[in-house]
Amino acid sequence: MPRLTARGIAFLVVAVGLGALAYVLERPELLPIAAIAVAAPLIALAAVASSRPRVRVGRQLEPVVATEGEQVQVTVTVSGRARAAEWVERVPMLPGFAGPGRLREVTGARPSSLGYRYWPARRGLALVGPLLIEDRDPFALALRVTDTRAVVAQLVLPAVTPLPVGPVPDPSTDAGPRTSRSRERADDDVVTREYRDGDALRRVHWRVTARQGELMVRQDEPQAGPHARLVVDTQSIGYRDAQLVRDRLARGQRTASSPTFEWIVRMAASAAVHLAERGYSVELDTPTERGADAPVADGPVGDVLGELALLELATRAGDLPERAAPGAPPIVVIAGAPDDQTLRWMLAQRSGRAPAVALLAGPAAPGVRADGSLDPDPVRDSFERAGWAVARVSIRRAPDDAWLALLGEQLGDLPDWALPAAVGRG
Repeated sequence: MPRLTARGIAFLVVAVGLGALAYVLERPELLPIAAIAVAAPLIALAAVASSRPRVRVGRQLEPVVATEGEQVQVTVTVSGRARAAEWVERVPMLPGFAGPGRLREVTGARPSSLGYRYWPARRGLALVGPLLIEDRDPFALALRVTDTRAVVAQLVLPAVTPLPVGPVPDPSTDAGPRTSRSRERADDDVVTREYRDGDALRRVHWRVTARQGELMVRQDEPQAGPHARLVVDTQSIGYRDAQLVRDRLARGQRTASSPTFEWIVRMAASAAVHLAERGYSVELDTPTERGADAPVADGPVGDVLGELALLELATRAGDLPERAAPGAPPIVVIAGAPDDQTLRWMLAQRSGRAPAVALLAGPAAPGVRADGSLDPDPVRDSFERAGWAVARVSIRRAPDDAWLALLGEQLGDLPDWALPAAVGRG
């Protein structure tokens, strides 16, 4: 819908003032000037209204799947009919738009194109567009903004930091899941169920069948190759800095925000890529439900990165099953200050003596010991008593520094904030 600009409104104000002066001062020669001042913005409105653009918009993004903070080149192609005008495009980066720029005249035989760069402000599915075409008259008295409505969704992955060799052993080492002992333990811990008509005999688990006295089959096909489990705390109760904020990039919606959680997601993405580079297939697990239709990025952990891109703080819907994961994969827990039930669930994920590490971020939630004394970090203490490698780090530190905090042999080169639990208590 066309509207007057500030200049057009000023013309109307001047016209009203001149008309009033003409009658008060009895100066009829001011009336023609007032009439011109009124007619000019009205004619401008009519001219703008008659020139509505009729266009189709297409976009090309490079790269198609972006990373948080990474530069994205956007090329917009406008076809159809539109006269030369200004353009602005909404993008998921503060202040929320790209431009303004000049769009040259578009005809049926000559489409127009424009380009710009933007840097995604956060992970998730980012909406690029729509393109807004701002058509003005030659004197800028009237304005018509045409919303082309065409948008494109872009997957923005959390930023990944290369990690050094850390506390999780390579699959080829004696501590890794490729040893005969680990394979045997994985075979014992596989999830099974009763045999049903139609089940393939190759899925029968003969060792469990012998113990149970009836045919038992594998619930899932055994995963080929070594795998590791990445556990991320997604409960809002576990983050003391979590709060609801009005999100300008989400079109004014209120979303849960936590700087600690965002750091943890970036740390989890870095750990997933690191584990994949070491030869593991990575499985992500959280205490809250996740969407089943998360997009998949490229690479060996594309599914995990896609899930991490959409990961949000939530509230647990029910009780968590406190049982170990099938097999004996290495467990990497990344959390803030989980509640008691979530902590027990995390501790129960470990099978036997499988490698297990816990990286805790942000401030701890102090508790009270059985003897009544103050426990400054009960979560860290629980992991340590269970034999996990554990450290609590500040979210101001880079993920590679935080990863090194889990290595006891390199403590002499680390700052005080990164010392593991055992050393921190002297």
